[in-house]
Amino acid sequence: MVSNLYSIAECQFLYGFLSRAIYNNDVLIGFTMFGLDPDDGNYWIYRFMIDERFQGQGHGYHAMLLVIDEIRKASDRTDLIMIGYKPDNELARKLYRKSNFREEGISPWGECLRSIALPS
Repeated sequence: MVSNLYSIAECQFLYGFLSRAIYNNDVLIGFTMFGLDPDDGNYWIYRFMIDERFQGQGHGYHAMLLVIDEIRKASDRTDLIMIGYKPDNELARKLYRKSNFREEGISPWGECLRSIALPS
């Protein structure tokens, strides 16, 4: 997994990608980065991280709903949001399932892929 600093720098070179800090009140608990992927034309959540001290408390689920809503409201939104995660990351699997992402299979680079369709 790459550092948040790397992701913030990477975001400067990925046209249309946004990075967001995730807070619980005034406490920084996570980070996300998402945008329109030029390779397949879908929105992708490239990074979604919750500090391990704050996992299992519902923060990831609520933050994911906010990310989905921000993408849904984007002027360049697509009908599909994609996300990938390591196959052994059971917490991610549960979070994305709870957030209504459906399983798409394994990517050529070895990640589990999930997608969520946005209503038109």
